[in-house]
Amino acid sequence: MKRYRHHLTLTSLALSVFLLLALSSLFTLPSVRAWSEENIDYFDPLDYRSLSQRDTVSPTVSSIHFDLVGALAIAAGFSITDAATIQAYSQATDSGPLPEEHPIYTFDADPANYPVAPPISSVITSTICPSPSTTAANVSMGSTDSDLMACPGCFTDRYGPYGVFFHMPHNSADELDAIHDWTWNITDTLMGKVTFGYGSDVRFTWKGISNVYETTPCFVQEIHAVDTGSIQPGSMEALGIYLHSLGDNWSHQECIAAADAQGKPFAAHVTVDGNDDPLWPCRWSDHKFEFGDPDSFPESNRTFSGTLALYDALVDFARQSNRVLYRPIPVTAEENHIYDTLYRFVHTTSALRPDDRRVMADQLRSWALDTRESNPAYWRPWAFLPLLLQ
Repeated sequence: MKRYRHHLTLTSLALSVFLLLALSSLFTLPSVRAWSEENIDYFDPLDYRSLSQRDTVSPTVSSIHFDLVGALAIAAGFSITDAATIQAYSQATDSGPLPEEHPIYTFDADPANYPVAPPISSVITSTICPSPSTTAANVSMGSTDSDLMACPGCFTDRYGPYGVFFHMPHNSADELDAIHDWTWNITDTLMGKVTFGYGSDVRFTWKGISNVYETTPCFVQEIHAVDTGSIQPGSMEALGIYLHSLGDNWSHQECIAAADAQGKPFAAHVTVDGNDDPLWPCRWSDHKFEFGDPDSFPESNRTFSGTLALYDALVDFARQSNRVLYRPIPVTAEENHIYDTLYRFVHTTSALRPDDRRVMADQLRSWALDTRESNPAYWRPWAFLPLLLQ
């Protein structure tokens, strides 16, 4: 009997350790990102050496917004330099200056030109601000506090006045389409939607755990001309910003729809009360299920469609631009190579394996460089004339 009890004790101990490890794994899962930053660091996108030779530095980046966008820009025909700019600003839309030390890619808007929240006394009663007369005057969302924004000139900052506009955009004329038209140089001024929140003692951040709709009793939304600093319409920097916002629209698509259905003025990550909560798609852990087998992680189907949308946008821009050096490689050309690579990128790696996606993106970039240079079907000889005449 004593031996049996001893064996049972050891078995129970082993089982307890196993459960503890399993629970530890479960609770660390929310630290893993998908379209957002992952456990991989920034590297200079102009560094052509193999991955093992490249130097990586802070901050952490997204395997989609950063690595994949750079590879797809090469496949779409952009020069190595332009592709690096597109890639960097796609990530910088989230991160701010890249790298953190001695940044090469950064923003230089004038903070003095940022919109300022109107005094609560001038706010008109509305469905998104039902009682301004009894709402505290403090601004809890959309401020330009230097301790929240990544840098003073970062007009795309998540915590700044245009945070929702760039990072949770509706696919509408006054949001994502506005960024598109500025990027395509259809309009020369970017008109951005500003979201201010009033009354809460909890300042809104994407990293918080509070439900912003419950803690903030009053919202105001306005349209302002965005001071984009030296970033011009039609530029590679603008294209990187648009690709980021397009990706975020796909990443948050179900959350945006859920917030709209609940009459919310914008979408945001919030705490939820289980999967019956109408805002379940806006849960903080939503990003963690955007990669993997589509049968187990149906959200990954949206991610796959989003990567195809990124390439479609790059190809569309390339076809109307005089800057591209090569014709875009169709997504189903070369034995379906780009399409199949994107499928594997999303569906054959879990959210826990961003290194695998980095390798896939790097391989796609190398393949695109070789394919466009070796196949005359993708040559645009006249595109090189300015270079030859220098």
